[in-house]
Amino acid sequence: MSNFKIDEQCTLIKDYGSNISIEQLKMSFTVCHSVLEQINNVNMKNMFIDRIIRSLASVPYRNKKLADHELIQHELLILIRNNGIIDPLHRRETSDSQTENLLLDTSTLFVHLSSHIDDTNIAAFKHLFLQKVLIDELTHCLKDVAMHSHYLTTNSSLLRSVGFLLVIFKHFHDNPLNKKEYALILPIFFSVGQCLCSSRAVQTIRSLESNFVQKLDDEQALLLSTMPWYLQWYSGYRETKHLLKVHRTLLTEFTQWLINCHPDSYRHCSSKFATVLRHISYFLVRPIESDHINLFSNEFFHQYSQLVSYWSTVLASTLAYSSDELNTKFSASIIIQNIYNLSLHRNVLNFMKTIPNLIAMLLKLTDVNNDEIQLNAYRCLGKLMDETDIKTMTNPEQLVHVHVEFLVKSIDDPHKTERFSSLLESLKSKSDLVTIQREYLDVSSDFVQHDQVKIEFIKQNALSLLIQCVRDDRFDPIKVRQIALEILVALSFDNNACLVLKYNDQFIDQIRSLANNNQSSLQRAAEGLLWKLEKEEEAFTNTNKFNSYKYDIMISYSHRDQHICHRIHEQLTLDGFRVWFDRDCLRGSTMMGMADAIENSECVLICMSNSYKQSVYCQSEAHYAFERGCQLIPILVESNYKPDGWLGIIVSGKIYVDFVRTPFQSAYGRLKSEINEQSHRQQLEISNQFSESSHSVTHSIIDLPTCITQWTHEHVKSFFQQIKLEHSILHLCTYMDGHRLLHLYEMCLLNRESMYQSLKFELNERYRIFLSVTDYISFLDEIKFYVPFISKLVKPTPSTFLSITLCNIL
Repeated sequence: MSNFKIDEQCTLIKDYGSNISIEQLKMSFTVCHSVLEQINNVNMKNMFIDRIIRSLASVPYRNKKLADHELIQHELLILIRNNGIIDPLHRRETSDSQTENLLLDTSTLFVHLSSHIDDTNIAAFKHLFLQKVLIDELTHCLKDVAMHSHYLTTNSSLLRSVGFLLVIFKHFHDNPLNKKEYALILPIFFSVGQCLCSSRAVQTIRSLESNFVQKLDDEQALLLSTMPWYLQWYSGYRETKHLLKVHRTLLTEFTQWLINCHPDSYRHCSSKFATVLRHISYFLVRPIESDHINLFSNEFFHQYSQLVSYWSTVLASTLAYSSDELNTKFSASIIIQNIYNLSLHRNVLNFMKTIPNLIAMLLKLTDVNNDEIQLNAYRCLGKLMDETDIKTMTNPEQLVHVHVEFLVKSIDDPHKTERFSSLLESLKSKSDLVTIQREYLDVSSDFVQHDQVKIEFIKQNALSLLIQCVRDDRFDPIKVRQIALEILVALSFDNNACLVLKYNDQFIDQIRSLANNNQSSLQRAAEGLLWKLEKEEEAFTNTNKFNSYKYDIMISYSHRDQHICHRIHEQLTLDGFRVWFDRDCLRGSTMMGMADAIENSECVLICMSNSYKQSVYCQSEAHYAFERGCQLIPILVESNYKPDGWLGIIVSGKIYVDFVRTPFQSAYGRLKSEINEQSHRQQLEISNQFSESSHSVTHSIIDLPTCITQWTHEHVKSFFQQIKLEHSILHLCTYMDGHRLLHLYEMCLLNRESMYQSLKFELNERYRIFLSVTDYISFLDEIKFYVPFISKLVKPTPSTFLSITLCNIL
């Protein structure tokens, strides 16, 4: 009778297949559970459980129906878990083939169901799997695998089942876990780490053939693919110590095996072996997303350098020999992911910049019709390219165009996940577009630090897209809206973009509202943009040139460089210097505090690194200090870093103090000497400025001839007095007559942006005076009334961009 009832339900499930309803499944589950509870014979019960599991295979695993929360929390699945997983794991040393097959079938069922964990069923899955007895049995089994190698050779079903169980628990890491839940599964982490630190794991790597076409057995798949894939999701500091131990055991072995494989053979890599390469490479190269990544960067720099050189060679081989686009996509996806993961180590990134043709190869990958490849190529290029690289490109606008196009699609199609399905899979993300949007915005934040890219972003109307991201509440406040705000801060250093944002009243109101948001990081970004748009120029106008300084030194640095910067701060303090140092790297609400610190510091240390250059907050600090004419002392805090772009301009012509290649005490001694010399120079300059100010003579205002060519240098002075610019541009034009002033005007018409930057730079360098955009525009507007013609040498193009952009955004 029992046999008949279970067979009847199994037949029902098979007959209906994918068309069976959840209610019908619940009824079948209830009948089967009731029958199984009455069976006392373990072998018979297990036989029926296996029959039920096999019948459920007729309901497609891609169908989320079986993962419904009412089914997951049904008593039948709890019984199947106990008999099909916990008991076989407990009896693993004495189990027979029937028990091993049941374990494998049950694990296979549950691993497919766990791929559908979401907000509706996460509680039911946790109730099913986050059970101490199950975790204890899995942990003990993993310890046996680490200590007794016979498990790896005599029980293939057990190894595959353990792998599936690790995948199930890994799926929980894609969802929020509280501290109690995290602590509950932590023993699995330690046991997996123990397996990977075992001599068997080392021997498994050494036993690999020197090619990419070999077939892997269950032992190799578990140790080299599933376990590394599982471990890469842990990021706590306590876990970091154990991850370091695994890396010290495996990284050198893996690197030596890999670089002995001929690069040309990678084109024939099998899909299964490619998965192994993806998982172990990801784990060994990109172990954690935290500040502790510096521990790995420094200790394993030699191996990482070997790996990036090798993958660059493989990429060159792939691009040279592959004529089939499909094969190129398959081969390039893992190569480019590995190169990107290596670029996250800043010292490796600087080494990557020395690899010939790497940028050219990455640019080729942006043409491959594959979202994952394009994203990773853009992420690498955003980190690798400097101003010179972009300026030498034949069509830099195309690079920005394609990137903006993808960003538009990810922002404008928030409900169309099909397009990004493969990319979501490669990013190991839940099935939403928040990760996609964040990733593309992260690429934008790297690219917009380059002036040429800023111009192209603005031309291609990216401002309206970013404003949409900020204003629309549908977008994630931290992963999307905050990054969009930070990109706008970077773009606001461009005068055209700054004016467009200033004149968008609705957007400004939105930013003011976000500046009062209780989410600190979003508030920080909003206040940073408000500083650029409204408060920075006001701060300049209120500057007292003859300031008495509260601090000797202000240290401007990136949080990622905090270790060396903290040490410099401590040494300066010990030596009696008054130092302003933001130990916690606070931003946002402290923007005015930052300005106050700069105004009240005799000199500013610029702690140069890739992270510093990429930070819009660091750029705001350095820009404000530069525009105010502060005494700047650039110091190198990252190996092989060479400043370019806006940072290169700010530190141009200044002597660097190198804290990387020079021993700390020697570098610090040079820093102290430079601080003392800067202080002496500052005092002399203030004294000279005060002397000049006390002897200055106010010129009387005189009538101006209607034609500028008739002006003498006295007319020029009078003109600037009349338009109230005698304290800014006049300093550069004191000895000009009308002809020379007309020539200056013609140069401004030819390139308004470039001339503004040149005049601003010269005023700052020579007179420590800030030239505002308002003063520059006033000069161009007032002088045109005295210019009766346009020189034939000047062919100004109508400045339509600003009006068009304003119309688009407003």
